[in-house]
Amino acid sequence: MSVEVSFIVDTMLGGIARWLRMLGYDTLYYNDLEDWRIINIAIRDNRVIITRDRGLYVKCIKNDLKCLLLEEESTENRLAKISREYGIRLYVDLEKSRCPVCNGELAKVSKELVKDRVPGRVYERSNDFWICRSCGKAYWIGRHWRGIEDTLKRAREISSLYSKRSSGGSVVEEARSSK
Repeated sequence: MSVEVSFIVDTMLGGIARWLRMLGYDTLYYNDLEDWRIINIAIRDNRVIITRDRGLYVKCIKNDLKCLLLEEESTENRLAKISREYGIRLYVDLEKSRCPVCNGELAKVSKELVKDRVPGRVYERSNDFWICRSCGKAYWIGRHWRGIEDTLKRAREISSLYSKRSSGGSVVEEARSSK
């Protein structure tokens, strides 16, 4: 069984940490860690550091650590870059998804187990539920799901444009030819 890449994300990228967790990647995030602590955790746990901090990135390169500098602004572009660099999947696999809040593993549970944990309307309309094994938060596929899927679709499109560019064309050429 292959071991998937795991990450530690710096304090400026909490949103990306949540996305990586939803995609099923073990991702540590703390909003108050100093650079040296991030580096120590990455070394100890063999994690890739994802950062917007150029200073942290330089420290990682000097110490031969796996690190990715994200200068992109949009979530879609950031996810596409991580996918290109580390091969992450850009779709939600509900068997692998982790809690976006605490990084705990999710367990699919029976509807009855969440009756008192979700709004009544959600309980009536949904049949599939997951609970975080660590923090106990309940999850279901709700109205927000379309936004998640749209973001991931756009990230896949961006990632494929970069793949085409690396084989000879440019992103601009590919974007024009796809219209």
